[in-house]
Amino acid sequence: MRRDNDFNSPVNDRGDPKAHFDENGNLVPANPDGTGTIQSHVRGGNSRNTPYTSATDPNAPNSEPKIYGKDEVQIDTGRLQRDIDSGKVQGTEIITSSQVRQELQSKIDDAQKRYDANPTPNNEERLNDAKKDIFNATRDGECLIR
Repeated sequence: MRRDNDFNSPVNDRGDPKAHFDENGNLVPANPDGTGTIQSHVRGGNSRNTPYTSATDPNAPNSEPKIYGKDEVQIDTGRLQRDIDSGKVQGTEIITSSQVRQELQSKIDDAQKRYDANPTPNNEERLNDAKKDIFNATRDGECLIR
């Protein structure tokens, strides 16, 4: 499921790029060729470089998604995955909520090691930011489509 206030607009209310439906009805990320990471996407503020589209996995454990818009579309990720597997849809990947959490946990682990080795305020801030990222992704049951 994805929520938005204007699915057809390629920019949000601040003028930043966002996922949207193109003229053919395809859901397109803010930057299909972007090199942004899962962590930078979840953290936000770098939409010009994100190749991901956020969605909520309704089956994700412990999720109570924040509402990101008044309108909603359902994405049949099971069907999409079958179409990816069969080759019908190419250049697309689904990153499950579990995979998103695993990636973000690895960032917490790295930040914790860095902080333990050098407990500076900057390293503490990095660790806290990484913890916020996984909290938000878990709350939202966030999965990503690339």
